[in-house]
Amino acid sequence: MSWIISRRDDLLWFHGSVLAALALGAFFAWGPHPAFLVALLAWGVLFDGTHVFGTYARTWLAPGEEAPDARSFLLLLIGPTAALLHHFIIPIFPIFLLTAYLWAYWHLVRQHWGFIALYRRGQPTRLGWLLWLGCVYPFVRFGLSDAYAASGMPLLFPAAALPQLRLGLDLVALGALVMIGILRLLDRRPPRLGPAHLYTALAVGLHLVTFALLRELLPITATLNLFHNLQYHRIVWHHEARRGRKPFGGLGRYLAAGILLGLVWYVPRIMVVSAVPSLARDLVIGACWGVAFHHYFVDARIWRLRQPALRRVLLAA
Repeated sequence: MSWIISRRDDLLWFHGSVLAALALGAFFAWGPHPAFLVALLAWGVLFDGTHVFGTYARTWLAPGEEAPDARSFLLLLIGPTAALLHHFIIPIFPIFLLTAYLWAYWHLVRQHWGFIALYRRGQPTRLGWLLWLGCVYPFVRFGLSDAYAASGMPLLFPAAALPQLRLGLDLVALGALVMIGILRLLDRRPPRLGPAHLYTALAVGLHLVTFALLRELLPITATLNLFHNLQYHRIVWHHEARRGRKPFGGLGRYLAAGILLGLVWYVPRIMVVSAVPSLARDLVIGACWGVAFHHYFVDARIWRLRQPALRRVLLAA
């Protein structure tokens, strides 16, 4: 297996960015709690907002690039619509939030799989099974924890059943891991370790450590996504460089516009996150999730590796 960009770039951006995520997670685990909102705002503005802008710099703002369907912007209305329905017709906003976090997590793990697919270059692999098992297991286990119950999200099971459900999940995960190991032993081909294996180990390790140390949804979200945010910037720049372009005309403009988007997107969200639930609060949170939904939708369509042109751009030596 070869590297996506180069050995140095891949190790620095696609693998080494896990160190930044671990540092942020350590701050949330052992740092001063009053500073958490400041850290969340800094992450949202400097990293998450700029990475979403990277999607627009790769599509609508890229000269000669075919833009996605503009009707996708209707996704921005889903959150505010859910807030209005919740306050005037039917109380659905907690279910909306649960759905939003599920889509966010699916998107994140799919992005990890995308990097493994780039490394494998179409070759068959069982790394996908390891990746999904290692990332979904701690996520589901968190959903069966007292920390999740205290988050205010919808309770899917009676509290009394959670210990038994966690034990059952542990046994299922262990059985799946054993099965993957048996399949590896039955495969007579010698293992050929490479960057895809390292990437899988780092992604799974980060998810396991984060859910083991943190008990609040926003710090967990920030920690896991910082790993992806840094990778995303580098892959966008690599894609544009292969086409003889610089995203949004250059680094300064790119970062300035991304930070501006982050400020507009995250400042209202952080300001209301601790407020008593109200229509205004839920409208703000819903609108902010709408931006995320639009990013998930567009991003899932612009990085499809089955497109020959995209394969040539990303995998060309």
